[in-house]
Amino acid sequence: MSLKQKFIHYVSANMISMIGLSLYILADTFFIAKGMGAHGLTALNLALPVYNLISGLGMLIAIGGAAQFITYKSTENNHDANNVFLHGLVLVLIFGVLFIFSGIAFSSELATILGANKAIHSMTSTYLQFVMIFAPAFMLNDVLSAYTKNDGDPHLAMIGMLAGSLFNIVFDYIFIFPLHLGMLGAVLATVFSPVVGILILSTRFINHKSTIHLEHMRFKINLVLKTFTLGFPSLINEVSGGIVMLIFNYLILHIAGNIGVAAYGVIVNIYLVIVALFNGIAQGVQPLMGECYAKGDHADLEKVRYHAIILGAVIAFIVYLLMFVFNSPVVSAFNSEHNSALQSLAESGLILYFIAPIFASYNIITIMYLISINQPLPAQLVTLLRGIIILIPAALILSSTIKMTGIWLTLPLTELLTALIAIKIQYHIKRSVH
Repeated sequence: MSLKQKFIHYVSANMISMIGLSLYILADTFFIAKGMGAHGLTALNLALPVYNLISGLGMLIAIGGAAQFITYKSTENNHDANNVFLHGLVLVLIFGVLFIFSGIAFSSELATILGANKAIHSMTSTYLQFVMIFAPAFMLNDVLSAYTKNDGDPHLAMIGMLAGSLFNIVFDYIFIFPLHLGMLGAVLATVFSPVVGILILSTRFINHKSTIHLEHMRFKINLVLKTFTLGFPSLINEVSGGIVMLIFNYLILHIAGNIGVAAYGVIVNIYLVIVALFNGIAQGVQPLMGECYAKGDHADLEKVRYHAIILGAVIAFIVYLLMFVFNSPVVSAFNSEHNSALQSLAESGLILYFIAPIFASYNIITIMYLISINQPLPAQLVTLLRGIIILIPAALILSSTIKMTGIWLTLPLTELLTALIAIKIQYHIKRSVH
């Protein structure tokens, strides 16, 4: 295929895959809002930071390993390509056991720590427990999906993700409404979704279509360290989303109470779908940029990066226009109790909060570009800037001065300042690489 065909092939499949992944939680948000109202939305939002941590560790192993895999594969080093995949499976097992133990032993205490009061404690604890017990499935699904893409089959990865998402949507409805299982039904639908994805992705290995072979693993600490180094920005990207939720939940509870957290829950879960589009672009071009860099083809590397940034910018502007025009019906879809306070807060929040994607798209693609050209430290810096270093002080200052308006403006300001710094970093890195 030509470079343009490869770009369309990989990016389209990855964007659809990431939308499917983000719909795990959006489906929960919609059906929980319909079935359990504002209390259910608040409980879900308090539990999501733990889901972000699990997803972050899965992406750390997946992206950190897959970035090495494409380099080894491009240079026909098949042994190390296989070996880095096997190391990823071991890391999934280690982290998975820790989460299972924590979910069984400490889910109730964790719900209290995350801010769940008596009215929502049981729902929050239930959601946390099952998500943590099924953490290995979430992480393994991420790993298999990333390697399947980098092994030349992004469409199978897309099918696996969409099948899992469809399962979640269908069984969210069945468990919450006909079976009246409440929060337990919502979380059961969510945790079995990655199992569906794993079964589909495994067919590539069963049918011997994969270039990955489960041969004897020779443990190499440098492969683990490189996985952590290259995957760290992806971890921070996911975990920072959880940190944002923790901080925003705390600040909003003191400004607008449970209704404020419910309004934020509506906005942030819609936002996750939009960010998934940018992550889809970034993950779609990662194998292409990694291959171009490994072969020393800097002209094609820059073409891929440029097209990715333009595509992200176009999507961001379209999304903002849609949210500006249709903010009221979008919020109403999640406001089953017709709560006027929730409706007003979320409508105003959507218009301000969704300025952020205009700058977030550039930041996300730049981070993946830096990972692809083996520049993990600058990638980590950009990730930390947008996830912690700028965001936390901005949230504290803006919320204390202009209350909920400050909450909604924190992310756009953070992404703008990060983009300005990322442009300068990327410029200097590009000159040194070339």
